[in-house]
Amino acid sequence: MNQVIAIIQRELRHELRSRRSWLAILLYIGSTVYISYLGFQHSLDSETWNALFWILIVFIAMFAASGSFAGREGEMLYIYTLISPRKFIMGRLLYNGIFMLMVSLVALIGYGFFVGFPVSNFVIFLLTLILSVWGISSLLTVSFAIASKGGGGFALMAIISFPLLVPLLITAQHLSQNCMQGAEASAYGGNMASLFALDVIIAALCYLLFPYLWRD
Repeated sequence: MNQVIAIIQRELRHELRSRRSWLAILLYIGSTVYISYLGFQHSLDSETWNALFWILIVFIAMFAASGSFAGREGEMLYIYTLISPRKFIMGRLLYNGIFMLMVSLVALIGYGFFVGFPVSNFVIFLLTLILSVWGISSLLTVSFAIASKGGGGFALMAIISFPLLVPLLITAQHLSQNCMQGAEASAYGGNMASLFALDVIIAALCYLLFPYLWRD
């Protein structure tokens, strides 16, 4: 556990030193929210609001995950000699998940302030956001790890992540749409269980498969 915490602390220090990813993400959030505000002027229906919000979240996750491995091969090679692969990927997943959740909450606050916030069931919506962000962040983290090893960049990352990213996003959109419509509690059970199952599958795949990637 100490090694996992050390990885999280190291990544936090790296982000605080570079600041580039934070500034890029904040710029993307600000520009997207402001363009949405100018284009719709508080006249978004719930379906459009929902679609734009999840598009925003996916691109934020891509920004965050892309800095995990790209351009850091020499640094990663040194770390590989000091720590086991499973502990390394656990630390990366936890850090990226926390980072993504913080940025997603900032995006939600800005998006809701400028564009509106038509959500009736905020508790379920927040739980949906947490589970979705964790799944998206974990999937893109391991996809970028594989892509950086294979030299395929964004194209290979998209091919790897697509089969699990699409059902995850569809499930998250259905849940958030129910939250906007004020659906009864029974309407959330199936989609929430599916979202949780996808998160478990993604985390298990990362934990089991990353050591083989690491070895190469």
